[in-house]
Amino acid sequence: MIGNDVVDLQVAALQSNWRRKGFLEKVFTPSEQAIIKSTSRQDLMVWLLWSMKEAAYKAHQRRISLPRRLNWKVQQCNILSMDHRAASGEVKIGNLTYFTTSEILESYIHTSAGTSYYPALKRSVFEAPSKTAKNRLLMEIANHFSIPSEELEIGKNTQGVPVILQKNHIVFTHFSLSSHGKFSAFTSSLINC
Repeated sequence: MIGNDVVDLQVAALQSNWRRKGFLEKVFTPSEQAIIKSTSRQDLMVWLLWSMKEAAYKAHQRRISLPRRLNWKVQQCNILSMDHRAASGEVKIGNLTYFTTSEILESYIHTSAGTSYYPALKRSVFEAPSKTAKNRLLMEIANHFSIPSEELEIGKNTQGVPVILQKNHIVFTHFSLSSHGKFSAFTSSLINC
């Protein structure tokens, strides 16, 4: 199962005051709060951990067929490695683990999550509306399956999770879409589909 999240760092800085009273306690576990407080780049760490949780939640929702309801505190993030451009980690939800890879740029963080450590994932980020990311994803799927792209559309299953449909039949589920601010992104896997 796959999940992804993109955070526009400029929009996050303007619209989300993570320093307000109670925010860290509501979203992050005590060990995650310690990670945030111990780094010189606290803003970046908040949004990296946020992105990891969002991406893992999307993968978990697909895996377990959950209704759309994120419970921040049942997720536990661990950063396995990090440099100024990338991070890898894991997010535990109960006895399940989701492995994350994050691209860290000045303008955004994009995280992909999956059930295996280094899944063969295609990651694409666009400085464009979500419609652009959706159209590019549909073109990829159309090319891979040799389906006319005009026959494909993005819909939702009964849990509200996006799926790709051809004439009202689900043809592809191994993807995740996200957008925030001026960025849109998708992660997909055409392996084992």
